[in-house]
Amino acid sequence: MTRHPTARLWAAFVGLSTGLAISNASGERALMRAVPGVAALSPSLPGDPVPRFTNARMAVAVEAAREHLDANRPWAAWKELRGFVKDPSEAPDAVVLMAARAAAGWDGWAQVRRLLEGQTWLEERSGGEGLFLLARAEEARGDWSRAADGYRRYRAVRNAPREAEASARMGRALSRKKDPRAADAFGDAAGELGAQGDWMRVLQAEALARAGDPRTPGIADAPSTSAAVRVRLARADAGYRLAKGDTVFALQRLTREESLLRSAGADPHAAELALERVRILVNTRRPDEARQVLRGLCADTSVPAALRLRAATRLGEVADGGTADEQMARAAAYEAANRPGLAARSLRAAIRAGASSDPAQRLRLGRLLYEERDFRPAREVLAGLGADLSDPAQAAEAELYAARALSRVDAGAGLAELRKLAERRPGTAAAGTALFLLGDAAGDVETGIAYYRRAADIPASPDAREALMRLGDRRQKAGDPTGATAAWESYVARYPSGETTAELAYKVGVQHERAGRADRARSMYGAAILADPVSYFAIRAGDRSGADPLARALANNRAWPATPRDAGDAKEALGRLEVLDRLGLQTEWKEELDWQTVRLTPRPAALLALAEGLTTSGHPVEGIRLGRALLERRNGEWDARLLRVVFPFPFRDVLTAEADRADVDPYLLAGLVRQESSFRPDAKSWVGATGLSQIMPATGAWLAPNAGVSNFDASLLAVPEINLRMGARYLGDQLERYRGKRDLALAAYNAGPSRADRWRRELGYGADVDAFRERIPFAETREYVHVVLRNAAVYRRLYGGSRSPGLAGDR
Repeated sequence: MTRHPTARLWAAFVGLSTGLAISNASGERALMRAVPGVAALSPSLPGDPVPRFTNARMAVAVEAAREHLDANRPWAAWKELRGFVKDPSEAPDAVVLMAARAAAGWDGWAQVRRLLEGQTWLEERSGGEGLFLLARAEEARGDWSRAADGYRRYRAVRNAPREAEASARMGRALSRKKDPRAADAFGDAAGELGAQGDWMRVLQAEALARAGDPRTPGIADAPSTSAAVRVRLARADAGYRLAKGDTVFALQRLTREESLLRSAGADPHAAELALERVRILVNTRRPDEARQVLRGLCADTSVPAALRLRAATRLGEVADGGTADEQMARAAAYEAANRPGLAARSLRAAIRAGASSDPAQRLRLGRLLYEERDFRPAREVLAGLGADLSDPAQAAEAELYAARALSRVDAGAGLAELRKLAERRPGTAAAGTALFLLGDAAGDVETGIAYYRRAADIPASPDAREALMRLGDRRQKAGDPTGATAAWESYVARYPSGETTAELAYKVGVQHERAGRADRARSMYGAAILADPVSYFAIRAGDRSGADPLARALANNRAWPATPRDAGDAKEALGRLEVLDRLGLQTEWKEELDWQTVRLTPRPAALLALAEGLTTSGHPVEGIRLGRALLERRNGEWDARLLRVVFPFPFRDVLTAEADRADVDPYLLAGLVRQESSFRPDAKSWVGATGLSQIMPATGAWLAPNAGVSNFDASLLAVPEINLRMGARYLGDQLERYRGKRDLALAAYNAGPSRADRWRRELGYGADVDAFRERIPFAETREYVHVVLRNAAVYRRLYGGSRSPGLAGDR
């Protein structure tokens, strides 16, 4: 059994306490040998034995706190020390500094300030660390003057180890109070950071530009490989030139940088500068030039949809009606941004301004109006349009949208048109959709089944897949399990990949198993695992078949397409992000990540290395997002690296310890945290649930006494140690309430124990675990139970080295 650090150290102390009582000198020497911190904290221990006893307890606490800090558990370290620093002026300097370090680790900046304010030894201890922490505490409470002064004092310490960070934070504090000295502080930080100081040059140039300092152009010309940096430098330079009345040079500067960025493949960043040029052109009464730039942005498919949307909106403001070409460009931009109503309005304006109103354009207009749910105008545009279109596929599409629009106005007439379309254009994608819609609208099950069967038999239809699934569902409800099984087996054979395939294959496998068809059951369970090995139903298939759903993925050694530069470029990107993170520059961190993602996206191996680095450096959400994008590019093919990116395990040691304390499965708790917050400590839901385990403030206040948290405040829920302790305790309470039944415990965690109690009574819990989970009436809770149980199985396999005990199991 592993003993808690405090218990281990107290054992040493208690064993020596008799020696202290018998012989102060010999006991003191023995204690110093056993607990090294005593020598540093109490050099002589003269006089009364009571102070000696207190110092010995302090030494034990210091050693325990040091172990906690080494294990990244600052809250536990703080708890060890806080009793000894109630009056910081009476405590040893080293203990006060360690307590401040612990408090800083959980963002307890008010405690840091209380401990360090007024201390005279701050410059002398640990390279001035106390000065730095005190300045951070002032920064956290928004006292920019005192923060800047604290960083200035820290920078004056000889060989201060965090000088660059102090310079950057000093610059930011001075910027907040509009002090022109901010530029010099940022310049110092740039020099101290060397090759990674280009973002400091950005902040320096921006501060200089605000002050109208003539040094701005020189600083703004600083070289950088980051497109995000270059955008900000160009803006600062242009802003300075504009303030001096040099509009021509400002525009030239932006145009030159825009061209360079486009040639480097940084189209989104070039578009940002183009929008900046538009702002200047409009402000200097050059609207025609602005319109030309905006029209180009609207039509440029290499520009992200969000930027094209901004350009379209601005073009509408500048153009005051606009030409046909401009309105066509706006329509394209709005369509790309999924704004069908605005796209339709622009397309109509383009036609009024002289653009072609040929049948293809009218089809596009009708489709946009339908997507905007503007059904009557859509019907007016589309009625009879099919006869004017020479392309059979377009003609069928026009008739389909015309019928669908009519059905929203007059259901009976619309359905009649859909039936005619299905007969007139058999085998087309439009006919497949028409049959699918007729199946949905059917008044009886058998009619619906007939329509779904016909829709499923048209592979070109975008609704064929869903039609085949519903065919099986309706047959099941009609009391035809054999027909349902046949439909779903056909679905699995036709569409072998995806989560829906995994679900249907699993359900068919269960039916075969219950009917005694073991071979067919195993085949379907295998198909479920192949379809989506990390889906809930694949894990369930593994439970029933004894197969390991992740075995194939973990054995997959197919290399990612790579270049010799990938590892180095990803490492460089992570280094740049780490610096910005350390400096507290979150806006700049996000901009740099966006650029590095654009830069590395064409190179999967580099992007995977970037994602791995993000998940291990405190940014799992961003790593998961990149991992999902890579999985899609690989057509759903998992491997061990990708699994660990998408299912990361930050705070593993703390989480495992708290799970053990609460007597819950650590992998179940990890699966819960993965679903609740994706391991983001400051995650907050719209209802106020906070932190890794998404604890509500009221629940946190109720759990706090048993979690060892005094003076509870809702902000403490963002502290990983506290949140994980509360989450583990609450999950453990639910598991105890439901005698280890994980699905009931998770339902209670998500929807509340009273609802879980009702569902257990009303839904027949115990007879069929799958049926109970599928009958949970809240879609969110039903999905939650599935996902957390799936996560737990994946985490156990990835990080525990063994398969899950089964999703139907207890703790």
